[in-house]
Amino acid sequence: MKNSNVLVLMEWYDHRLREGIGRYAAEKNWYLTVNDGCRLPQGWSGDGIITLLNSRADMIRYIRRQPVPCVDVGAFRMDIPLPRICGDHREIGIVAADHLSERGFHSAAYFATEYQHPHALRGTGFAERFRAKTGNAPRFLIWEHCRSRDADNWQAQYRWLKRELKAMPKPLAVFCYCDYDAAKIESVCLEAGFAVPDDIAILGVDNDALVCENIRVPLSSVRHDLIRVGYEGAALLNRLMAGQPPPKAPGLIPPRGIELRASTDSLTHSDPLVRAMLQFFRDNPHRSIGVDDVAAALGQTRHKLEEHVDRVLGQTVYATLMRLRLYEVKRRLTLTDQPVKEIAEATGFCHAQHLNNAFRRFERCTPTAFRKRERRQCAAHAEDA
Repeated sequence: MKNSNVLVLMEWYDHRLREGIGRYAAEKNWYLTVNDGCRLPQGWSGDGIITLLNSRADMIRYIRRQPVPCVDVGAFRMDIPLPRICGDHREIGIVAADHLSERGFHSAAYFATEYQHPHALRGTGFAERFRAKTGNAPRFLIWEHCRSRDADNWQAQYRWLKRELKAMPKPLAVFCYCDYDAAKIESVCLEAGFAVPDDIAILGVDNDALVCENIRVPLSSVRHDLIRVGYEGAALLNRLMAGQPPPKAPGLIPPRGIELRASTDSLTHSDPLVRAMLQFFRDNPHRSIGVDDVAAALGQTRHKLEEHVDRVLGQTVYATLMRLRLYEVKRRLTLTDQPVKEIAEATGFCHAQHLNNAFRRFERCTPTAFRKRERRQCAAHAEDA
C-alpha cells in the first residue's frame, strides 16, 4: 500500500496547525509537501490537500483546479464549498463571556482589528452570552469598520482606541479577537493610565506565550485548540482519500478553557458599596467572614446591606461571600500547588471538608477534581504549543 502524498498549502504560517497535521501524518506515514503559499507548487501531483484559505485568489483558483480531495482548516471562506474542520469560534466567545461575567464585570467591549467570518462568530457568541449573564450588551470596537485610508497606521488606531476606552464605563472587560489585539488594548490602557485588570480587564484568544507572557501585565487567553484542528483536519482528509463522503457540516473543535494570567485575575463591580465589600474580603481572605462582619466594616445595618446587595447583584450577601471565597479557591487551585487543606484555611473555610462540601454544591465537583482538570488542560496545551 503506497504512502499518501499530501500537500499542505496555507495562506500564512501557523506552527500549531502544522503540529497537528504532522502528528497525524506521522501516524499514517504520509509524505507531506509543505507550502506556505508564497509560490504555488506548480506541477504538484498527489492524493489530497490541506489548506487554509482567505483572500488569495490565485490560491483559491489553484485549489479548485486540483482533482483530489481537499480540506480547509479555517472558517474565513465559508462561501467556498470545501469539507472543513475549524475552531468553534462562537463557543470561544461564549467561554470568554462566562469568564469575564464570573469576575463581576457588567460592562464589556469586543475588539477586533479586522472583521471576517471568524471575528463575527466570536463577537456574536460573546455578545449573546454576556448579555444573557449580565443584561448588558457589549460594545463592538471594530477597527476595520471605522479606520481611515491608512489602515495600518498604528498611531491612528491607538488614538481611536484611547478615545473609545476613555468614554466607556469602568470597570470594563475587553474581549479581543486574538492575543495580538489584546496586546494592543493593554498598551493603550497602560499609556492612558488605566489599571489592568481593576479598571479594564483584557482577555485574548490563542494563548500565544510569546505575546501573553512577554508583556507588562501577562494576558489571560482562551485556549484555541489549533493543534487538534490540524489533527482532525488531516483525519478528515484521510477519510476522504479513502472514498468516504464529505460531512454535511463543518467539524467544530471547542476551546480548552482559559489560561488565567494577571490581565483578568480580579473580581470587581461598578457599585461603590459592592466594591467596598470586595475590598474588605481581599483584605481578610483567611477570616470566616459573615454578613454581620461585612455590615459592620462598611458602616451599614445588616438589613440595609442585604437589601442593597440583593437589588444590585440579585443574590444574598452570604451567596456573594461564598462566591468570593470560591473564586479565590479556584484561583489558588489553578495557579498554586497548595494542598486543599491549606487553601481551605487561607480562604475562610473551617476545614477541608467544609470547602469540599461548598465546592461540590456550587461547582459540581471536588476541589481536587477541578485542579486535575485544569492541570490536564494546561499541560495538554503546553505540550501542543
